Amino acid sequence: MITVEPLNVEARSGAKAPIGEPMLRIEHVEKSFPATLSFAALLRAGGRVPRRRVLQSIDFCVGRGELFGLLGANGAGKTSLLKMLATLSIPDRGRITLDGVDVVREPLKAKRRIGLCTAEERSFYFRLTGRANLMFFGALAGLRGPFLRQRVEEVFSLVDLTSAIDRSFHSYSSGMRQRLTVARALLADPDVVFLDEPTRAVDPVHADGLRRLIRDELVNKRGKTIVLATNLLEEAWALCDRIAVIDRGTVVAIGSPESLGKALHERMLYRVDVDEISDAQMERLRSTVGVVYARVLTRDASTTRLEVAVAGDLALRALFAVLASDGLRLRAFRSIEPDPMEIFRHVTGGEAP
Repeated sequence: MITVEPLNVEARSGAKAPIGEPMLRIEHVEKSFPATLSFAALLRAGGRVPRRRVLQSIDFCVGRGELFGLLGANGAGKTSLLKMLATLSIPDRGRITLDGVDVVREPLKAKRRIGLCTAEERSFYFRLTGRANLMFFGALAGLRGPFLRQRVEEVFSLVDLTSAIDRSFHSYSSGMRQRLTVARALLADPDVVFLDEPTRAVDPVHADGLRRLIRDELVNKRGKTIVLATNLLEEAWALCDRIAVIDRGTVVAIGSPESLGKALHERMLYRVDVDEISDAQMERLRSTVGVVYARVLTRDASTTRLEVAVAGDLALRALFAVLASDGLRLRAFRSIEPDPMEIFRHVTGGEAP
């Protein structure tokens, strides 16, 4: 694992209020499923069906009021983990607790605190309207009377579906259906919300609206705990307080977007503008101890713009010493944030989401 941050990190909104004590604890969780075999392969195995491990030694905490991301390629194990957190699946080993409640031993007690938005939702009734669907699911959650009717209208407004509230579900587009799934997850006003690719198939305008709802309304304003599973790098980096990168069933890195960037080869990236630089001077720069690489970005009559990666503060001082010894005047200097794709490739060994 690349890095593990303390739980007490600052919210991404810019507010200085720290995230609270753990709301979710995932301890040494593992999960496997029976492998799919042909009849001939089953005979060769002597009738014993081998199991395919999808999650191995998953171990982390999610703070109260935190927006925690699960980032990984398709098939990495994000949905399998989310289903166990939401009591829909049981781990082979390990323990999951939600605010002190063991989700395996007391699933009904845990479910009262949970809202779930799945990536592929098939449980809505096609002939019913959006309103009737949510009235039905709200009744199953224990909501009744005027409060249920008011709550249905509130969540439709939250996901910008009020204009379609009385249309039949089968007339909804794929993006509208996904937004209705988010609305259903919020219906009972849960303390913890699990979101599995909530912006999947949603148009860019409404996807941006959902992200603002998740970050600004649910987390910053209402203090809800959110676990967001996504394979969109930009979405995870923009929204989440911390991110767990999952690769082939294992958490390979965990931390804030900023800390994951710093962990990338322990290197720092800079853009440097200097006087016109010769090939010999570039070679001396590249051979400086601690300089990972140096390359020319642009040249004009008086200025050369360089991109330079260095490993640590000592290397940075050595870089300045070399520039000064060659008589090169420093015109501009600024750090460059690591690219999220580069970070993801580094921690997963090259597989992009």
